[in-house]
Amino acid sequence: MGRAQVAGQLGELGPAEDDEGDDHDDQPFVATEHGLTIPFGPVTSSSEPRAAVPSPDDATRPADPVDPVARARSHGRTARAALDPRDREAATRSVVTRLSELAELGGRESASVPGRVAISVAVRDELDVTGVAAVVRDRGGEVWLPVVVGDSLVFREWRDGDRLVPGRFGIPEPPDDGRDTLDATGLDVVVIPCVAVDERGTRVGSGFGYYDRALADGSDAGPTRPRRPVVVAAAFEVQVVGELPVRAWDVPADVVVTERRTILTRRR
Repeated sequence: MGRAQVAGQLGELGPAEDDEGDDHDDQPFVATEHGLTIPFGPVTSSSEPRAAVPSPDDATRPADPVDPVARARSHGRTARAALDPRDREAATRSVVTRLSELAELGGRESASVPGRVAISVAVRDELDVTGVAAVVRDRGGEVWLPVVVGDSLVFREWRDGDRLVPGRFGIPEPPDDGRDTLDATGLDVVVIPCVAVDERGTRVGSGFGYYDRALADGSDAGPTRPRRPVVVAAAFEVQVVGELPVRAWDVPADVVVTERRTILTRRR
């Protein structure tokens, strides 16, 4: 289901607030040393292990113009907004195709079904990955969308034909009609939106930390701890930046997907 079909389900939504979800942030682009990376082959790999622990919510910290995370956030947001509409449409199709080819989503001749796959509905100029929803369902999987409840992020199933409603920050979500919600440990794959990302899977969102907190519960998975899902960061190639600092609470992506390449970072 593409952006136009989703929009038809939403009814009249008010304008989204400036800071919503994990991929809704601010500040203008400054082209500094965080220039675009040169594309490698269609699939690349990195095996650097990184630890991730639960995070504080640092969204209230003032923006630092010399902070590399702030610069990356500025870069990603404005570079994304500057994309030509035709280039954006072509890139979006390519990203959806690459997502569909992931083994975790039943692609690449995988014998397994996708299971529970979380995506998010784009607003404004964000990358729209909702086209993968039909692919997941056709392969026997389920599609789940994020729902913000207080300071937490949970997930509710997006069933075919659901009329999405505006949730917190105006982000479309499935109706709260009594259906179950899951935390991230109940999912198999989470496709995370981002404002900027590096080749190691370090992702920059809004700074609210919703996804990092949601995924941290399973970051130390073991015999007595729940596992976390495979984390896929989806972005336009112009949002890929140079190496980002890894903060204590960051949960890295296992896979980074852009319209040009699929980067395998650590757990594949």
